[in-house]
Amino acid sequence: MLERFKEFAKNTKEPYKKIKQFLEQEKEAFYAKKRSEGEEDIKRRQAWVSYVGHNLEHIFQYLIEDFCRQKGYKITKDKLIKGKNIDSLELSEVKRKIAVSFGEYMLLPDADVIIYKTDPIEIKAIISIKNSFRERYTETPYWKLKLLLDPVTRHIKVYMVTPDKDDEISFTTSKQGPRKARIVMEYELDGIFLAKEDDEFESSDKVQSIAAIFDELERIL
Repeated sequence: MLERFKEFAKNTKEPYKKIKQFLEQEKEAFYAKKRSEGEEDIKRRQAWVSYVGHNLEHIFQYLIEDFCRQKGYKITKDKLIKGKNIDSLELSEVKRKIAVSFGEYMLLPDADVIIYKTDPIEIKAIISIKNSFRERYTETPYWKLKLLLDPVTRHIKVYMVTPDKDDEISFTTSKQGPRKARIVMEYELDGIFLAKEDDEFESSDKVQSIAAIFDELERIL
């Protein structure tokens, strides 16, 4: 999917705003392939959720890696530092500097993308990337609160990047008011960046287009 997105980006103005459009195209092709293979609807949906969640991380990392490198920062993922045996001394130190204490245990927060600098190692930001939330909207705010409790990690910014495909956090105005997901995430996180057009969501100081993440990173890096 990443290679197709690179091609899509070459022919699209401001492709970071069109991730939702790109994913819809991918979904159509994915479902068509699975139908031709005779796969059941529920299995097809489950396979798509897993597939798109994994690839969205790669697409987002592709969008920001050059920017961070130009600023003298590096990027890694929690998947690379969760193993018991890490060959890299640098990544081992990154792991220790984002670990959250639970008494005698130390756990790593969900961190799809970790931005850090070297000499010395300093974690600047953790970015969670989700396609949708359902009842999982408290996960990332929970880790932000845990990081705030420790003086070693309280400076780490925690952001969310999402196409919010089910519009769970995109709007605040309705008869019932904003959804719980919007209230909790906007209140607790340092920023939420939506991969969709500006007229497809209601912005605020913390909820902005994915294009604004570059301004935010410029500010903190």
